[in-house]
Amino acid sequence: MFILLTRTYSENIAQNVLLAEHLQCSLDDLTCFRSRSADEIIVAQNKVNQMVTSLNFLLLLEPWLPVIDNDIVHGTLIGQIRNVSFPLKPLIIGSLTDECYYMIYGALKNNVTVSEYIAFAIGLFGEKATKVLEHYPPTGSGDQRPNIARIATEWIFTCSTRVFARKAASYSYIFGYPYDKVDSLSCPDHACHADEVPFVFESFWERFTDIGRYVSQGMATYWTNFAKSENPNDPSSVPLSWSKFTDGNETYLFIQNPFQLGQNYVKDDCDFWDQMGYK
Repeated sequence: MFILLTRTYSENIAQNVLLAEHLQCSLDDLTCFRSRSADEIIVAQNKVNQMVTSLNFLLLLEPWLPVIDNDIVHGTLIGQIRNVSFPLKPLIIGSLTDECYYMIYGALKNNVTVSEYIAFAIGLFGEKATKVLEHYPPTGSGDQRPNIARIATEWIFTCSTRVFARKAASYSYIFGYPYDKVDSLSCPDHACHADEVPFVFESFWERFTDIGRYVSQGMATYWTNFAKSENPNDPSSVPLSWSKFTDGNETYLFIQNPFQLGQNYVKDDCDFWDQMGYK
């Protein structure tokens, strides 16, 4: 879940104009767009991706995102969620302990120095950089990529997800199973973005160890229970009774071996980002 990664209509217009230009279509000519082949669209997208279409780092990181239509929904998604005055549908919602680890280390192949880390913070957060650096100071004099991965994980995923969880009748989870080399899919020794999906669907079963299968079976049971009853604890038995995330009782299921319940995951950091903002 990453509710930050959407574009408003105004944020997407430059990219749309450039894409239309490369496809030799008018911006409002959907018939022209639909006449282009998938290969032609991919080529055009790749050309646009090489251009600077935004000064927002997140939009450069994920250039093609869902777009708020500016017709039924206006502004940012997280702004809409914060302003709702009615109960949202029950849901299971959560994030992973190292959501952005693979992304950051994939994009930054070499060690990041302290000075580069400071420059990164200034470039991304502008006048707010000093506060960010005070909250996430450089770690020693070595590689600062762990700091960057932590900031990205909490700002983009974990803490913006908490905003949503507080508005809904939610069951909140944090996936942190540090599976071994046999279980590893793409991010050894870390729980990275989307690594929980094969466990929920019990896929790659033959690659999981006994512990991995225990975690997978437990997750699958929680999710299928919820689909049946809107309660992950019923009707089938589960490893641990999962409490609902409510105001004043921000309980989350920590998915690891063994399953655990926790309270107020990275609360201080999320309180910080609530004050700083998510755009």
